[in-house]
Amino acid sequence: MSVYVARYTRLHPQLWGPYSITAYPHGFHDWPPELADPVWTPNARVITAGGAASQPLADCATLDAAIDACWAHFATLDQQGCRSC
Repeated sequence: MSVYVARYTRLHPQLWGPYSITAYPHGFHDWPPELADPVWTPNARVITAGGAASQPLADCATLDAAIDACWAHFATLDQQGCRSC
């Protein structure tokens, strides 16, 4: 799904490598139907002092919100003292 998101949405090519977005179109597993709203989970792949890590950014209700979370994280990388893979 993240390849589809990268190719067919406004996810900038600069975000393809260090970020991934996982889609849960019917909510998380085993949720009751009335609570099964779509969830988009963006993750950042970063290198920290402790080594490489995958950092979940948020649970978002829309794809646009997930992409915005990636951009917001990307903007803070210099402030955090880490760099994307």
